Amino acid sequence: MRLTRFGVVLVLASVSACTCTEGNDAVDAGPVDAGPPVFAEIEPNNGPETAQALERTSSVDANLGVDPAKPDEDWFVLKAPLPKTVSLEVSCPPGADVAIEVLDDSRTVLASVNAAGIGGAELLPNIDVSGKTWVRVIGVKKGAGGAYTLKAKFLERVPGFEIEPNDRRVDATPVALGQAISGYLGHPADADWYRYELPDTTAVAMNPLQDVDAGDADSGTESDAGLVGPADAGVPKEKRVAMRIDVSAVPGVALEVQLLTAAEAVLFSAKSLPGVGLSLRNVAARETDRELYVVVRSSPVGAGKDAKRGFNANQSYTLTFGPEDAADNAELEPNDDASHATDLPANGLREGFISPQGDVDYFRLIPDSPSIVKVQVTGVEKVDLVLSVIKPIEGKADEILLKANDGTEKEPEQLNTVFCETACFFKLEGVSKKIDGKWVRPDENAVMSYRLTTVVTPDDGSLEREPNNTAAQATPIAIGKSLRGTVFPKKDVDYFQLDLRDREVKTPLNATLLGMLKVDVGLYLHRVEADGKLTLVQSSDSAKGDKPERVRYSAEPGLYVFEVRDVKNREANFQDNYQLSIEESNE
Repeated sequence: MRLTRFGVVLVLASVSACTCTEGNDAVDAGPVDAGPPVFAEIEPNNGPETAQALERTSSVDANLGVDPAKPDEDWFVLKAPLPKTVSLEVSCPPGADVAIEVLDDSRTVLASVNAAGIGGAELLPNIDVSGKTWVRVIGVKKGAGGAYTLKAKFLERVPGFEIEPNDRRVDATPVALGQAISGYLGHPADADWYRYELPDTTAVAMNPLQDVDAGDADSGTESDAGLVGPADAGVPKEKRVAMRIDVSAVPGVALEVQLLTAAEAVLFSAKSLPGVGLSLRNVAARETDRELYVVVRSSPVGAGKDAKRGFNANQSYTLTFGPEDAADNAELEPNDDASHATDLPANGLREGFISPQGDVDYFRLIPDSPSIVKVQVTGVEKVDLVLSVIKPIEGKADEILLKANDGTEKEPEQLNTVFCETACFFKLEGVSKKIDGKWVRPDENAVMSYRLTTVVTPDDGSLEREPNNTAAQATPIAIGKSLRGTVFPKKDVDYFQLDLRDREVKTPLNATLLGMLKVDVGLYLHRVEADGKLTLVQSSDSAKGDKPERVRYSAEPGLYVFEVRDVKNREANFQDNYQLSIEESNE
């Protein structure tokens, strides 16, 4: 069929009409949203008495005067009949630098923001407006000003969100234990305080754990006097409870989290890498505290004058703080040095976490009498553990006496026959790795805990005393006696000291070393010279596996040491013992 031009017009008109009126329930889109009302700045407004009032979401076109003598300032007052939160954004005149201050009725500055620098807009979200709140816009540079825009967005209170300003304890946002709360680190100096009330039933509800000296009540840590032995039994003790702190990551921001008492004494502090969250386990709080405060702020990144605090006014974090699901055997943070070591029970256990990155856990064992201790730690996924015996030295780095790192990620570690006379200190950490030219401990796991166990037996002289990997630390041995030991961890060397200095004539010695599976052990006899150096006088290292080694030697009066080690210097056996016996030969 052939259509005329007139027919085409009719068809198109019909299609258009059908498209626009399709159905009987067409909805009128209504007027287009023109955005918040725009006001002009009302001068003068350079003081609180003449502050321009803003009572709803609005935008103000304003101007900072250019005065070479002093920077200009504009005042605004935010008003709300019911509590609201207001988000502020202030643009910046080209070449100028602006700052925002929030003040209360007494004109006390509650928050100050100057983060964006020259030409950058300043942001401050979640400002509390309960009645009246004053805002001051300041030109930071003398003689620099021009037109800017202030945008104030009035919002209903959002449950589970911080209320700014909360940069002080007195302004802390109250939160219930275990409730998630979100907030912004909107500028470099932003510090968000949160207040938590602990119930009177803390001892029952939160699993009371270790005792601490009451003399350290302000810090919540154990007395440094514990380094040399048990605390004074006459000092009253108080319980500590384990808490958990989780803070989600903020892009571009390194986090710093602190747990404080009502007196603002720091109980615990931790930092993260930029863009990484924190999961802090077994953080110790005192059972007697009725109020606790968690502070979240950004941590400086960089060194010296180049160090800067990150911020992000567009991406919030989420904080959760509450009691840890822990039993009486939990380790308690902070225990990152010997003076705050978690006490180990004899023939008991502690459970803990290697978290956050770089976490180091110290433990202290105080036996009832000189004892031999075996310490074992279970493996943790994603973490390569290192277990060490250390000697704390005041004012200096710890001396590592013995270290075990035979396993890799998820594998256990242990130390055998550690001699503990009065107090022993153990350190547990992730292995150090070189990343970007720096040695760091990147391994962590805030989900899977480790279990550190001790087996303590009185020292009856039948076992080697670790550490004995130098002649100066040699375990004493006598003629007619036998001692058992292990070649563990790898490259372990055991020395045994035989004192023949009171002998008047030569002593014919017959030493026998009964070997063990897997490790080809060798036996070496050294004479200790007057200057302390060792001279090898006899050896036996030809046997394999559990076959015995024997050394016969006619020894002049003097001091001698026997050395036992893996001949190949690459194997170890934590389970089986060798036995060293020394007899006086009749030959």
